[in-house]
Amino acid sequence: MTCPFCDEELDGSDTAEWPISTSEGPQQAHQQCLLRSGLGGIGHLIAHDHWCTIKGDHDAGLTYRQSARLVDAWVRVVGMP
Repeated sequence: MTCPFCDEELDGSDTAEWPISTSEGPQQAHQQCLLRSGLGGIGHLIAHDHWCTIKGDHDAGLTYRQSARLVDAWVRVVGMP
């Protein structure tokens, strides 16, 4: 099974505890990808003007999954925006 956000494999250790609804029906997702889907990519959080407005890249040049992992770390250090 793959995460509907990043299309990477789910191994069960880092999946959300609740299913999400998609066009294919209920699915599981990475916790970090679910968080990233709500808060935006790491580029959005660290330098919105540069990454979102100028570059048009919410994930700061990273993959969705890499950005999601950094968003998770950012929230742990900085807190919820």
